Amino acid sequence: MNCKAGLYGSLLMNTLVAFLGFPLLLVSAAISAFALGQKKSVSDKAMSVALCLLALLSAFAAFVKSDQVITFATSAPFLLGVFPLTFMLDGLSRLFLAILCLILLSIGFFSAGYLSHLKERISGGLYWISFFLFSLSMFGVVLSADAITFLVMWEIMSLSSAALVATDHTHHSVQKSALIYLGATRIASGLLCGGFLWMHSLCGSWSFSDWSFAQPQTVFPALLIFLGFCIKAGVWPFHIWLPYAHPAAPATVSAAMSGFMIKIPIYGLIRILIQGGLDSAALINLAFILGAISSFWGVLFALVQNDLKRLLAYSSIENVGLIFLSLAISLKARVANLPLVADMAMTAALFHCLNHGVIKSLLFLCVGSVDAQTHSRDLHKLGGLAKRMPWTMACFFIGSFSICSIPPLNGFASKWLIYESLFKGTLLLDAYLDRGLFLVAICLLSAVGALAIAVFVKAMGVGFLGMSRSRAAEHAQEASTAMRISQAFLAMLSVSLGVFAAIAMNQITKLVAVSNKPVILEAVNFPVPTSLLASMLVVLGLAVYLAVLQNSKVRTFKTWDCGFGPLSSKTQVSSDSFAQPLARIFRPFLRYETNSNISGSDKRHFPQEISVEVKIVSILESRVYLPSLAVISFLARGLAKLQAGSIHLYLLYVCSTLVFLLLIGAVL
Repeated sequence: MNCKAGLYGSLLMNTLVAFLGFPLLLVSAAISAFALGQKKSVSDKAMSVALCLLALLSAFAAFVKSDQVITFATSAPFLLGVFPLTFMLDGLSRLFLAILCLILLSIGFFSAGYLSHLKERISGGLYWISFFLFSLSMFGVVLSADAITFLVMWEIMSLSSAALVATDHTHHSVQKSALIYLGATRIASGLLCGGFLWMHSLCGSWSFSDWSFAQPQTVFPALLIFLGFCIKAGVWPFHIWLPYAHPAAPATVSAAMSGFMIKIPIYGLIRILIQGGLDSAALINLAFILGAISSFWGVLFALVQNDLKRLLAYSSIENVGLIFLSLAISLKARVANLPLVADMAMTAALFHCLNHGVIKSLLFLCVGSVDAQTHSRDLHKLGGLAKRMPWTMACFFIGSFSICSIPPLNGFASKWLIYESLFKGTLLLDAYLDRGLFLVAICLLSAVGALAIAVFVKAMGVGFLGMSRSRAAEHAQEASTAMRISQAFLAMLSVSLGVFAAIAMNQITKLVAVSNKPVILEAVNFPVPTSLLASMLVVLGLAVYLAVLQNSKVRTFKTWDCGFGPLSSKTQVSSDSFAQPLARIFRPFLRYETNSNISGSDKRHFPQEISVEVKIVSILESRVYLPSLAVISFLARGLAKLQAGSIHLYLLYVCSTLVFLLLIGAVL
C-alpha cells in the first residue's frame, strides 16, 4: 500500500511540475514584470535572466521523464466555467517544447542589450508582461489536450503577440501592422471555433484523442480547422500579415513569432488532423498545392525586398510552405500505403520545424543587432558592416548559408530529406496524377532553392560587404557581449544540427514515434559522408587561411577610375539592381516596374541627375484584399445607420427579431 502511495505521489509530483510549475512561474514573472514596469527603473537584465531560467527549467521538466506520456486536468476552482483545462505531454509536444525553449533561451540572452536601444520608444512593463504571457500561451497551446484548452491558450497567444507587434504604437505604420495582424488572428480563431464546435457535435467530445477525421462527414470541419491554421502559419494566400507584422515588432518578438509561433499551426495540424486519421484526397491535395505555391511565392517576393525584416518575413512564408508540402507528401504516402515515404516526409517536416526555428531566430537577432547599431534595416543605407560588426556578420552568414541549404549546415539536411521523399514517392506511387505532382514539386523546389541563394547573397553582399552607404553604417559598432553570445549559440546549434543531422533525425523519429525504428540511417540515402566531407573542407580552408594567407603581404593598387576620380558608395551594386534581372523574369507575378527620371540641360549627353524608382505591386493585396475590405467597409457603414441612438428603434428591432424567430419555430 505504501509502495502504491509512493508511486502515485511521485506521478502526481511530476505532473504538477510539468503542467503547473512553469505556467505559474510564467504568470508570477509576468505579474512581477508588470509591477516593475510601473516604475521607470524596470530591469531588463533581471527579466532577461528570468526568461533564460524559465526556458532552462521548462526544458528540464519536459524531458525529465522523456519516455512517459503525462496527462493532467485541472479541478475546482481552476475551471473555465464548468470545463476543466486538460494538458498532455508526449513525444510530439516535447519536440516542440524543445524548440521553444531553445529560442526563448537565446532571446533571453539577447534582450537586455537590445532593449537598451529602445528605451525611449517602448514601455518596459507592457513589453515584458506581453512577452511572458506570450511565452506562457505558447507552452499552453503545445500542451493542450482538448479543444477548449487549446482555444483559451490560442487566444492568449494571439492577443499578447498582437500587443507585442504594437510595442512601438506611436507610429502609424505600427498601428496599421498590428490591426492587420489582429484581423488575421480573429479570422483564424473564428474558423477554428467553427471547426471545433462541428467536431464536438459529431464526436460528442472536446478531447483531440476522441476525434476521427476518417469519416466523410468530417471533411468540412477539417477544412475549417485547416484554413484557420493556414492563416496563422502565413501560408499563401493568407500570408499578407507577415510582411507587416515583422517589420513593426521588435527583433526579439520577430524571432519568437517566426522561430516558433508560426510552427504552432504545424503542431496543430499534426496533433488534430494527421493523428486524427485525415484521409481526404481533396484536403491533402489542397495542402500540397498551397505549400508548393507558398514556397515559391515567399522566396520570389523576398528577392525584391529592401527591408531586411520584410525579406526574412517572406522567407518564413517560403519555409512554412516547404513544411506544409512535406506534411502533404506524408499524408499522400500514408493513403497509398507507403509507410517508408510517409515516415521520411513527416521526419523532414518535423526536422525542418526545428531547423527553421533555429535559423530564423538567428537571422532576426542578427538584424536586430544591425538595427540597434545603425537604426536602419534598409539595404540602401547599410553596407560595409563586415569590418565594423564581424561577429554579427559571421553569424548572419552562417544563418544565410544554412537557410540556403548549403552543406554541412542544418538547412541542407531537412531539405535533402524533402527531396528524398519526393524522389521515392515518384518511383513508388501508382497514381499518375500524384507522380506528376511530385515531379512538378521537385522542379519547383529546385527553382526555390536557386532563388533562395539569390535572396541571401543579396542580403549578405549589399548589407555587410562593400562600402558603407550611410553615416550610421560607417560608424556602427559591434553588438554587446550578451547579444553576440546569443547569436553564436544559435549559429553553433545550426552547424551541430547539420553535421550530426542523421543522429538528430533519428532522435526525432524515436521521440515522436513516427515509426517503430529509425528510418534515416537504414532506409534513407542521407549523405552523411557529404556533410562530413564539407565540414573537413571548411576546417581545412580555415587552417590554410590562418597558417598561410593571413600573414601574407597585401599589395595595394589604385582602381582604374576612367578619369572620374575615386569610387564612392554610389558606384556599388544596389539592392534593386541586384534583384532586377530576376525580377524582370518574374514580372507577371511581381508587377515589377522601374521609373527613370533624367534631368539636365543636355540630359542626353551630360545628365546632371538620374533617379530610378522601383515599384512592386502585390497582386493579392491590390486585387483581392483591398476590394474585399472596401465591400466590407461599405456594408459596415450601412449597418452603422441602424444604430440611430433611439431606444424606441432598438425596441422595434428586438420585437421584430422575436416575431421572426417565432415564425421560424412555427414553420419548423
